[in-house]
Amino acid sequence: DAVRLSGMRQRHLFLSLGVEAFSWGRVDVDGRVEAQLLHRDFSLGVGGLATAMGQSGARYVVSGEARWRFLGGNLYALGQGGTLLFPMPEGTLRPGAFAAVGLGVDNAR
Repeated sequence: DAVRLSGMRQRHLFLSLGVEAFSWGRVDVDGRVEAQLLHRDFSLGVGGLATAMGQSGARYVVSGEARWRFLGGNLYALGQGGTLLFPMPEGTLRPGAFAAVGLGVDNAR
């Protein structure tokens, strides 16, 4: 989880990947990578989901997140953004995007 580099810093990396393959040729992939930097006070994360890969009508969404902890790490500022799919009344999916900013508080790292 942590690697000390030149005795000065700690860097943390989280990687999650799931793949599901079906007998009829459909493949779904879900993954996320997150890195904590600057003594774990700043983290960057990127995630993605792909469904029905290898077939017509495949769908993909991606998102990213930046989090900066301050005041001892209990308070943080957060920025997120990415793509999403809106269901339409006729049963299709319309692509869209989102962005968010906020403040949060927690007692765990």
